Amino acid sequence: MTSCTPARRTTVTSHRLFRVSQTLAASAVPKLADVSTVDVLDLLFCGDRPPLGPVGRGDHLRRAAFSSARGEGERSACAVGDVSRIPPATPYWQSLLDLRPRLIRHLDHDSQWLALDPVRARLFREAGAHSLIALPLTVGGTVLGLWVLYREADSAPFDERDLREAKRLAEHAALSLDVVRRQIQVRSLSRLVLGSRLNEELPSVSALEASHGHIPAGVCAGWWFDVIPLSSARVALVVGKAEGRGVQAAVSMSQSRAVITTLAALDLPPDELLARLDDVVIRLVRQHPRNPRGAGTSCLYAIYDPVSGRCDAARSGNPSLAIGHPDGSVSVPRFALCSPLGADDQAFETSEFEVPPGSTLVLCDANTQAPLPRSDGTTERLHEALSRSSSDLPRLVADVLGDLPSDRQPILLLTCPRALEADCVATMTLPPDPAAVAAARAWASRQLVTWKLEDLADSTVLVVSELVTNAMRYANGPIDMRLIRDEHTLICEVSDTCSSGPHRRRPAETDEGGRGLSIVTQLTQRRGTRYAASGKTVWTEQSLPA
Repeated sequence: MTSCTPARRTTVTSHRLFRVSQTLAASAVPKLADVSTVDVLDLLFCGDRPPLGPVGRGDHLRRAAFSSARGEGERSACAVGDVSRIPPATPYWQSLLDLRPRLIRHLDHDSQWLALDPVRARLFREAGAHSLIALPLTVGGTVLGLWVLYREADSAPFDERDLREAKRLAEHAALSLDVVRRQIQVRSLSRLVLGSRLNEELPSVSALEASHGHIPAGVCAGWWFDVIPLSSARVALVVGKAEGRGVQAAVSMSQSRAVITTLAALDLPPDELLARLDDVVIRLVRQHPRNPRGAGTSCLYAIYDPVSGRCDAARSGNPSLAIGHPDGSVSVPRFALCSPLGADDQAFETSEFEVPPGSTLVLCDANTQAPLPRSDGTTERLHEALSRSSSDLPRLVADVLGDLPSDRQPILLLTCPRALEADCVATMTLPPDPAAVAAARAWASRQLVTWKLEDLADSTVLVVSELVTNAMRYANGPIDMRLIRDEHTLICEVSDTCSSGPHRRRPAETDEGGRGLSIVTQLTQRRGTRYAASGKTVWTEQSLPA
């Protein structure tokens, strides 16, 4: 093999490929051969699955092992770790092409294929190599690598008996290489999922500043955290851990995150969201009893409202939430004890608590089955770090994690909630009278003048008019209006006692009505409906002028 390139850094798992290869190479020296080399397809080190059939011209092999009866004094065309291509028209190429071993009893140093590889030809002459066996390392018709044996100097040439013994060793070695390849593939898939999660940036929201702690790459691919913007300037905070390791945990984590993100868009309260997530997990467990998906997943889901300064949270399993108060004290809200997801007949409960201004909110899930307080020092670190009331979240994360080993480091999601000032929220109650629509428009216009948002007056007044008119048409009780101005957004809410939500229609050109929600959609960036125990809230968002 020619065109060698230097070795690159390999992962801990890929080192097993070198160990298996070195075991194979050493098993033949000196009983079967004077020199033994093992080359493995380079893509195996990346966790890629090799294609079925022969090796192509563009495929690279990496020297994985070299063993010689002479010891370190023997020279090789490639060093262990180097990558090369197989020259065509060689016994090595032919063996990988038809997946059959090649026995060359008497090696001709003047053969044409050696003339094309002068470096190898010179090494053969210097070592006195006179016989070789080339064996493809295959499993089920898939090539994993190439094993080559040489005899030198006074050793007898290889014969058919030697070939049979070499084939037996090659078959066992190929199976071992395939097992390691599968392990690398599993780790690569989990790292791919984990890497996509680590590369995600936390969304910028006006309700809080957030910083995440740690996801141990080699410990559990099922850990995750999320910051999900909700309606009315609220934000959902999530930490969770799917049971298991590797791809199964990564898949369970991805499924749980997808379901939570979808349910969060419905503005469900925390206990109802976890109950629906639990229903999904139970259904998956029943569909896949031998390989249950999502069973044992723990999750904490919290919703922070910057208008009220309160937080609603529910959990499954043992994630914890702590509040670092401005005076240096630390409180831990009480949660109802719930099993991880997938257990039948369990009810989730929402806990409500205040988050004082200037506090630090910490969501924590650790690699342990024991709830806080725990004996590994994490709780003490957390309380000590929070008691200093540091506003530097990354520094606070570092203080909590400290020098804990990676397999004992918890996942942390730290936030500094911000409460909206009272003058950033305006409310109004309207009677169920169509004449109140004009009063709602006038009130909204005056409020925008107060906030110096005259540029949004025309669009906001039209949105208010459409939403209030629609509420008057279907609701029986009073109608509540609320305008919220945060750092980037103007939010308009209309709440009524009707439990059915509005739906956009596609009116015909001759229809006189049915275009209200279409107009609202064109004038706003985001919109939706949030349901409550009695009635609903229709909300819209508009970006503030630069």
